[in-house]
Amino acid sequence: PLIHGLITDIQGSREAIALTEKISGVIDHMNSQGIRKNTSVIQRIGKVKTTLAEVKNRADMVVIFGDGVLPQFPRLVERILSPEKTLGEEGSVNKKIIIINASETAERSAHPEHANITRITIAAPSLESVIHSLQNIVMNEDAHNDADESIKELIELNQQILSSHYTTFIWSGSEFAEDSAEYTIQSITQIIKQLTKKVRCAGLPLGGSKAEITASQVATWQTGSPLPVTFMNDAPSHDPILFNGKTMIENNEADCLLWISTYNSQDIPPETTIPTIVLGHPNMKFKQPPTVFIPVGIPGIDHRGLACRTDNVATLPLQEIRTSNLPAASEILRQITQLI
Repeated sequence: PLIHGLITDIQGSREAIALTEKISGVIDHMNSQGIRKNTSVIQRIGKVKTTLAEVKNRADMVVIFGDGVLPQFPRLVERILSPEKTLGEEGSVNKKIIIINASETAERSAHPEHANITRITIAAPSLESVIHSLQNIVMNEDAHNDADESIKELIELNQQILSSHYTTFIWSGSEFAEDSAEYTIQSITQIIKQLTKKVRCAGLPLGGSKAEITASQVATWQTGSPLPVTFMNDAPSHDPILFNGKTMIENNEADCLLWISTYNSQDIPPETTIPTIVLGHPNMKFKQPPTVFIPVGIPGIDHRGLACRTDNVATLPLQEIRTSNLPAASEILRQITQLI
């Protein structure tokens, strides 16, 4: 059996892991492939990471990779990048914010809504190639005297970073091509580690819009392993290839699928011939009706809960804001575990 989706709060994830252990099954998050790309880099070479509060209060320069980051995290500018006041110096309030993109034609422009945001579009086939070029510049500062115009933009960026007090690199794995994202994140990490020898520099990967940060944190607390986790041998075991939930479904390697998705009615399970049980948002509409559908409450709306923040350093309370008769997913999972 495979417990998948896992788009729920901390208590829902805890109960899902308890059920997985009881049935000797496999548990994975629908977005855990994205998490694993960051985890793999940490395992190989380590990382220099920072927090939302540190970026808000200390950073005077922010480099964002990809034009899709701000739309994906719409309150990042308001809450972190352009705060009214900070605990730091003047530069931390008026941060220099640069968004790096790639296109066949290069251009530089200010963001129309935020005067302190500058977009630099490098003439390159992909954002990944721009990042690798920046890595080459940072690692070999004196080797680019005859660089073309696009590289000169990156050389100028490197000089701006070296003249700042505290630079933060921000990215989301969803901005990178799936097959090369891990290597791109490794390149960013190498850039940060090299720059840190001269100036204060750190990274802030963003994610968690589908509760993958919460699920990953809970799995690590409860089992000592990142997702995916299996209990087939009576003890938690981690194998990101063998127990990848997505491929298990595609290859019919599970004989039962329990899909958990409590926040958004659009996060439905993939179409499959595997018997499927869904604990989901009450407004879910299915292309392929599951064998069993149990509507559950929405954490932070129908019942209280907890969620892990995108930077992994804080647990946030989710308050109940309306009265609902729908049970929490954690309660249904707990009852199922007790009945087995």
